[in-house]
Amino acid sequence: MKKIARFITGFLLIIVFLGLAPSSIGQRTFVNITDTDKRKPQGSSRPIRGVYLHSRAISMENVDNWVKVLKKHDFNGLVINVKNVSGVVTYSSDVELASEIGATTGRLDIEKIVEELHKAGIYAIARLTCFKDPKMAKHCCGGGNWASPESPLAQKYNISLAQEVANLGFDEIQLDYIRYSDGPGQIGGDYRDRSKVIANFVEQLRAAIPPHVKLSADVYGRTLWEWNSKNNDPIGQNLEYLGEHTDYLSPMIYPSHYQDPDLVYNPKKLLDLSLEVGKGRLSVPLRPFIQGFDRAMPRGMNLVEYIKEELRALRKHGEDGFLVWNPRSAYDSLWKAVEGMQLD
Repeated sequence: MKKIARFITGFLLIIVFLGLAPSSIGQRTFVNITDTDKRKPQGSSRPIRGVYLHSRAISMENVDNWVKVLKKHDFNGLVINVKNVSGVVTYSSDVELASEIGATTGRLDIEKIVEELHKAGIYAIARLTCFKDPKMAKHCCGGGNWASPESPLAQKYNISLAQEVANLGFDEIQLDYIRYSDGPGQIGGDYRDRSKVIANFVEQLRAAIPPHVKLSADVYGRTLWEWNSKNNDPIGQNLEYLGEHTDYLSPMIYPSHYQDPDLVYNPKKLLDLSLEVGKGRLSVPLRPFIQGFDRAMPRGMNLVEYIKEELRALRKHGEDGFLVWNPRSAYDSLWKAVEGMQLD
């Protein structure tokens, strides 16, 4: 009888362990999104569908409204600016250099906003603009809009902000403008050294933040094409290099940014071709930004139908999640587009 009792006890322990253990699918480990510890990012039990918000679009006064509209349309993520392309840090930062260069504003109570998002099961992503930063450029790199990616001070500054933001409760840090300025170099040269500078910076930042905080990077849509692997792009974004140090890559596949009319005015075709090539180059998930603004609209197509075309392309390729970009954080057309659509 004692042997039988021990067997039953051991069997029950195995069952309990299996029930609590996270399941692993590909590169993603899924954990419970209802974790209420505000300082421990939640992870996600399903792919993230989110929208970008600039820092004036969200506050403690309207965070509940954003939660309601997201949940109504089966979205579960928000991307919030913590440092923007003007070099403005949108919360009260304790990083000494942020105060020294006049960057910090205290506009957002980030910790409380993230806490409210987590209560509702919303995944919170901090968008950190890195090297397009006129405040840092003036301080370290001769002025202009860009701080040099090679500047140790500029690198350290962004890493310090990332560490601080990670400790404010965000589930993920999303790096934007992790590149050189898009000029004056021409595509076709040898920019391997630039690609290594950018990749090494991302590697350092990854090591500096807690391992449970996800790291992603916004990259140009053109990085998905095969020629990008040859390090011949002056911006220094190599898809394979960046994929080694990130949990997600978010190519900004905006048709309006292309020159070929067959791609500019055919959003479904552009996303289809881009994802087909890009997914073949990586093991890290692609979670693209799609265009949610009305620039270069095809004749006879409004923004609602335009977004539907983009979503149809995403659905064809399966889904590691997606994000939608509107610079004004105005998403009425998106909500109309997803009504009645099968997103999974």
